[in-house]
Amino acid sequence: MGKRERRRKRERAKRQRSVPTAVVTEFPPAAPRIRVIVQADQPAEAREIALKYWEVAEDGKWARTVASIGEQQAVSMTATSASHAVLLGSLCASCDEPIRVPNRSWAVKVGGPNLDRRSGTYLCPECSEVQEQERLHRRQAEAEAAQAVQKQEEARAAERDRKIAELIAREGATSSSESSLPGDASLGLSLYIALVNHAAYRADKPLPSVTEVAPAGWTGDSTTDGEAFLDLYRAHLVAIAAETPVEAFVVSDEDDGVRFYRTEARWRLVGSAAFTTATAESITAYLVTGHGPGAHEARQSLAGLVERMETINVISYLDGLLTKKYDYPPVPEGRRQELADVVKKGLAAGYTPGQMICFAWRAADSAAGWKERNAHMGPAEASSGAVTILNGKIDNAIELHHAIPEYDSPRWHQQPLALGALREVNAEARRIRDRAVIDACAVCDHQGLSETDTGTLVRCLHAPDPRQDGAANV
Repeated sequence: MGKRERRRKRERAKRQRSVPTAVVTEFPPAAPRIRVIVQADQPAEAREIALKYWEVAEDGKWARTVASIGEQQAVSMTATSASHAVLLGSLCASCDEPIRVPNRSWAVKVGGPNLDRRSGTYLCPECSEVQEQERLHRRQAEAEAAQAVQKQEEARAAERDRKIAELIAREGATSSSESSLPGDASLGLSLYIALVNHAAYRADKPLPSVTEVAPAGWTGDSTTDGEAFLDLYRAHLVAIAAETPVEAFVVSDEDDGVRFYRTEARWRLVGSAAFTTATAESITAYLVTGHGPGAHEARQSLAGLVERMETINVISYLDGLLTKKYDYPPVPEGRRQELADVVKKGLAAGYTPGQMICFAWRAADSAAGWKERNAHMGPAEASSGAVTILNGKIDNAIELHHAIPEYDSPRWHQQPLALGALREVNAEARRIRDRAVIDACAVCDHQGLSETDTGTLVRCLHAPDPRQDGAANV
């Protein structure tokens, strides 16, 4: 061996002797519960503090308090920075290796007050780090998945908006050249007159949806409103307005078609104001003077609709009177059909809508007085009693021919929007067919028909003769 080689050997031995090693000690020595590892590069004083800090007695309690070693904060910082411990009886829930703890507090938390508790939930730092990495990966994957779902939702929403915009554009292009009248039995035929009258005072505004004018609605019944609008829509007399909210549309997953809720859509009348006015006048003339089975069926449909609206209007007024003025509940459900029959009886007897409002007001007032005179009665009984009282008042008025005044409904009461216009049309259709009016007319025959200049028989309107008026005024 040469000098160079011997020198290198001495240098390696010297380096090996100078490399410090960690201090490993187990406590208590007889039955170790904790293994203390003091870092190799720590000075003797730090090693001594660390060993005293971690020393455990035979019963598993700490051999001494931190305060007995020195100043508590300084001792804790020195011991925890210079060493750590391993709980020999507390194994990692994942890898079954003893759990490493950084300080006394954590040791007691994991191993219990005697450092002998087997851990079923705690993990060693290595497994904790792995678990944390897995958790981060899961969160990242979930975030990416949520982002992908959000992008899909945004894409679907954009596609949905595009299809709805296309539908509204097509609806905006609907012209009166495609329009036709619905069937004679369709309630849409009558409703169109009311829609034109309503739209005349709402320039550049859409017709409100059925939901927006609830509860009275157009005819007093949302189902009837929806069916009537659908008939007019199919006849291209109304179209979906551009102001319709997107919530009113549904894009089908089956055929990608766009559908709408008939009660949520807002509408516009198809055609110019001149066209809609002329169409409404034509429908009015058909309902009033039209002949043949089709016109008769249309008039029957109109009469039935007006009767239902008048009945609903009176019932709604009575309910509102009971709830708003007297703080009673509405008429009980069990008596609502009876109430409807009572109102129809009054209308059939010839009492006007104003007189029926008077009847309803008197019935509610009498029911309230009856309740005040009978303390044992409750509000619900008074509301139910209003039906009986209304029936009795109508029967007495019919039998005794009482004069009943006409009352105007209060401002808080909302009648069906179509009632006013259709009431007039229905009244005119009935007037020109009334036997007394026909007999008093000097123009028409006994069937109410008059002959035109061309020899055609038409329904007479029984207009007063201007020559007779002039003679009477002379």
